Amino acid sequence: MLRAWTVASPLLVAAVLACTLPSAGAVQTAVVISLAASAALVAASVTSARTQWLVPTVFEGPPEGNRLALTFDDGPDAVFTPQVLDLLRAHGAHATFFMVGARVEAHPELARRVCDEGHQIGSHSFHHGSGFHFLSPRRMADEIQRGIDSIERVTGMQPTAFRPPMGLRVPGLRKALARLRTRVTCVTWTRRALDTTGRPAQSLVARLDPYLVPGAILCLHDGRGFGGSMDRSATIEALGVLLPRITTLGLRCVRLDELGASCGPARRQWGESPPTEKLAL
Repeated sequence: MLRAWTVASPLLVAAVLACTLPSAGAVQTAVVISLAASAALVAASVTSARTQWLVPTVFEGPPEGNRLALTFDDGPDAVFTPQVLDLLRAHGAHATFFMVGARVEAHPELARRVCDEGHQIGSHSFHHGSGFHFLSPRRMADEIQRGIDSIERVTGMQPTAFRPPMGLRVPGLRKALARLRTRVTCVTWTRRALDTTGRPAQSLVARLDPYLVPGAILCLHDGRGFGGSMDRSATIEALGVLLPRITTLGLRCVRLDELGASCGPARRQWGESPPTEKLAL
């Protein structure tokens, strides 16, 4: 819905202006529509999980083999992260947790447990604030680096993966990532459960089940993100259905750094700097 609105709204505004400007001729109308179309393209690049235009981004792994990746955002959470970990352990599954630095510092024992049980930790910024995407590249880099440093300080492990809040890639993010002391790979998803919107467990399962395929990166939440529902009970219930289903399909849940994922069509080693050449959309 967000993607559709951000793309459609500039075009809608252009259409209204073209119809209402009293002296708008063909040239003026064409200029307005061209500017709106450009704004729509940028909006699509910001909100699409798959586009490579603004920031080289991992959204899936290779379709060969039997591996897929479960990822969890916004934790660690004292209530729900232990339940996720218990389910993963019961099914012999591994996952990647994109953690918020401030919550890592609030619950260091949970971050260490995630590492101790063989899961990967990625950074999800330090505050996960609603104003993240409006920061300057310098301040954005400081926010990202602070989140990375907090994870390393608590766990001893340096994250090599970063997922921006809400998965949005704004124009300043590429410059921010280039300023980091730590090289990270930007990661979105193949499919997200939308489990922060108060959907019931059966809806979450229905969204993800068609994407239980090799190479898929699936996004759920173990933490209480800003806005939307704060209760992850439906996520826990859905995970209890999805994990046996994944086993039945002959698939294995692995960490992102075990998936062999890459940015767009360009294969590269995990944690390397993004390639300088332009990647295909």
